[in-house]
Amino acid sequence: MHKFRGFVYMVGLALIVLVPQGLWAGPPQTLTPQELDALLDSAETAEDHLKLAAYYSGEAERLERNAERHEALATRYGQIKGPRRRLQFYQGMAKHCDDLARSLTDAAKAAQQLAESHKEMAHELQR
Repeated sequence: MHKFRGFVYMVGLALIVLVPQGLWAGPPQTLTPQELDALLDSAETAEDHLKLAAYYSGEAERLERNAERHEALATRYGQIKGPRRRLQFYQGMAKHCDDLARSLTDAAKAAQQLAESHKEMAHELQR
């Protein structure tokens, strides 16, 4: 029975980790990479900068959701009990998820700062 419960738990974790990222990564980007590059190269109007602000705000939200998901995974991995050799693996995974969550949170903050900068540029151009 203990092996079966462990198996079910591992399958659950695998589904959480291996679910295609598109299902929980948030809405699709409003700009393709090519559109983003072109807009960055040519942004001159307030409208252009507002489009960029919206893009970076969306990226910040997506990154923050991804960070929250990895924080939850770190907690789950940290709660797993079992033989020592498995515990070392789970502790390593918890640290990985925790580190990734921190990096994603930092990236979300940076994206939000870019959004704010583009909003300021748009405001300046509207004067």
